[in-house]
Amino acid sequence: MEFHSFYETFKEGARKHDLGFLKETISDQLVAREIRQDEVIDYSYEDSIEGWKQAFEYFQDKDMIWIYTDHSLTELKENEWLASFWVSIELEGELLDSSNLFFNTYKQEKGTWQLVRTYIEAGVQTPESVKVTIR
Repeated sequence: MEFHSFYETFKEGARKHDLGFLKETISDQLVAREIRQDEVIDYSYEDSIEGWKQAFEYFQDKDMIWIYTDHSLTELKENEWLASFWVSIELEGELLDSSNLFFNTYKQEKGTWQLVRTYIEAGVQTPESVKVTIR
């Protein structure tokens, strides 16, 4: 599968709360960092899966939509891409004031795409470009 198709599939898997899909597509060697209100959190594959699981459980019975706003896709080298994008949440019909800015690196190994690195600026103000996009 070429990268752009995989990337759309990855976003759709997250939107659909498909934890099994994420377990398969996040590398067990994941290198991850999140910055939230000046707090730096480094985490692993296991932490990532647990975080996704908790988010899915929290939003399970709520009217919630994950809104992906792509910023850029950059081919770093053959079979390795960097995707930068915003994830915003519409909850009970209202866009939340904060969003997360992701920089994810995906690598194809043995015919399978994997999320190998991620850097997240979490809980930052939802940018106007996102607000305009969903209106």
